[in-house]
Amino acid sequence: MSFKPRSKSIIIIIIISSFLLGFLFCNYSKVIFQEGNPWPEIKSIFQLTFSKSDIVKLSNSDNSYLTKSSNGAMIIDAFMEDKGYKFIDQMGSGYFYESSNKDVVITRRQYSRFYAIWTISYNNKEEDNDLWTTITDNNISFKYPKELLTKYISLVNWPPQVKTTNNEFICNPSGDEVRAGGRTELRLVDNNKYCLTKESEGAAGSTYTTYTYTFPKDNQTIIINFVLRFVQCKNYDDPQMSECEKENLSFDIDSIINRIAQSIIIKTN
Repeated sequence: MSFKPRSKSIIIIIIISSFLLGFLFCNYSKVIFQEGNPWPEIKSIFQLTFSKSDIVKLSNSDNSYLTKSSNGAMIIDAFMEDKGYKFIDQMGSGYFYESSNKDVVITRRQYSRFYAIWTISYNNKEEDNDLWTTITDNNISFKYPKELLTKYISLVNWPPQVKTTNNEFICNPSGDEVRAGGRTELRLVDNNKYCLTKESEGAAGSTYTTYTYTFPKDNQTIIINFVLRFVQCKNYDDPQMSECEKENLSFDIDSIINRIAQSIIIKTN
């Protein structure tokens, strides 16, 4: 039995397609199925590729969206601005927006190297489910976040220790982060001056970093101290390695500490 040229071409295409699908399944199954059933993500990727849309709603969710990872933050910012929300803060993979009657937390997850999934959580301002809480310790009251909304960065000594001293605020940049005494540098956050000392040491595939922020307030010097654990991203294969590296690059601890510092109230007897 002989095959016509057209039939041969179809068979060749089927064989090549089957080989490519098998190759993709064997090598990228963890990526493809990281969200479970991959059809909503695959469908959204096609929509992003073949339409003029920059952001596509996932068909299996009422509040999750897919963008390309290269400019996803800008797209989400414009998307929320069109809905009447204003960006106020970022904390790890969490982005915070607010309107007159609602707060919004948007979390970002990497889907392969090229796409990002954004999940939007709406909170009524009247509800007491804010991520930030208030603590009072040794006549010092301040607000702090109960978690960081990060996947590869975790809290060790938290909430931060806050204390006061009558010493003059002085910052002398010097040192090395991975040596005894750490590295000291002057930081400026929203026109507020902070002296930051960071000291890091590695242990069991992670890096533990001790942060000490000092700054002047009410004729005193305030000290904020805490420890964070950073997973070594090279412990992972892609896409987790790329996701970890991007989280580290986007993580802005200065803005978190600035918000904590500005909430501090020193109670006098």
